[in-house]
Parts: sequence; structure tokens; C-alpha cells
Amino acid sequence: MAKSKSKTFLLSELFEKEIESLQKLEEIKSAYHHYFESVILVIPTMDTLSHMLWAKREKLNFGPYENLTFFEMSNRIYSDLVLLEAAKILFIDHQIKNVTLKMSNHSGRDLTVIDKDNLEIVGEAFNTACSYFQVKMRSELKKFGDGKVGIIAFNSCALDNRNTAYLETKRKQFPLVLFLECKI
Repeated sequence: MAKSKSKTFLLSELFEKEIESLQKLEEIKSAYHHYFESVILVIPTMDTLSHMLWAKREKLNFGPYENLTFFEMSNRIYSDLVLLEAAKILFIDHQIKNVTLKMSNHSGRDLTVIDKDNLEIVGEAFNTACSYFQVKMRSELKKFGDGKVGIIAFNSCALDNRNTAYLETKRKQFPLVLFLECKI
């Protein structure tokens, strides 16, 4: 018997279609943020190790997610915020026609763009700590070898001096990849 996956992202119906304007993106972004305003996250008081285990194991409902641990939810929310900011940058600075975002943790491309010339461009997005930036970037860049056009969006706070130098090298090595630094 196949194991069925339970639904964890409550806004799937908003994000499983093309977003065709900055105005529509802002409406969807507002709906996303509304979920945080309507729920209070209660974090129990306990000793440090117990608290860490709670964050990794206890399933919660918060924001646009349900039945995930605090750790999983945090990762997904901050990756979602990178995706939302990347879409905004693409509409404003690159005059795209539309974007489809894969919120939550769906496998495959994180975003698909139809640019102003009607070309489909795929992209990836991530949020990471400075210490993991280069590992994550290498993993994403493997998807854009052989001169493939693409987009990689990431949280700008992951750029310390070392990672900034690394990114500049990768920009030269992958001239057809648009690197989007997202301030979240």
C-alpha cells in the first residue's frame, strides 16, 4: 500500500498557478503573511536540550503550515520568503510576464518564469546560514551546468566576505544564471 502524504501547506490553492502581475503577487503575499497574524506560537519553557528536541520533533500548526516541527516549519517559511522576494525582484527589475512559485517543499524547480520574450526560465531558491551557503550554492548550480539559463535566489544575509567572493566567482562561471540576493 502506498503511503499518502498529508497536506502541510494551507495556501496551495493560491500558489499552484501562474502569478501574472506584481499586484497579484502582493495580494498573495498579503494572504501568506495574514496566516502569521492570526496564530500565536506558544513555545514551552524547558531545559535547553529538551527544548531543542521539542523543536526537532513536536508537530505544530503555525502560519501557513500544519503538522510540521518547528525546525521544518522555520526552514520552509524562510525559503518561502526568499521565493516571494525573488518574484517581486523579477517583476520589478526584469519585467517578467508571470511566475509560478513552488511553495513548501515540493521537489523540482522552485520557480518558473515566463520572461518578457516569452522564454521559460526555471529557478531554485534557498535560505541558509553563512556556514552552509557554498555547499547549498554548489548543489543548486549543478542544475545549471552545460550553459543552461536559470535563476538562483537566496537570502542576502548569507553573504559574508568569504561567500561574497565565492558568489562573484560563480557569477563569472555561470553567466546565464541570474543570482538574486533576497533581503528578508
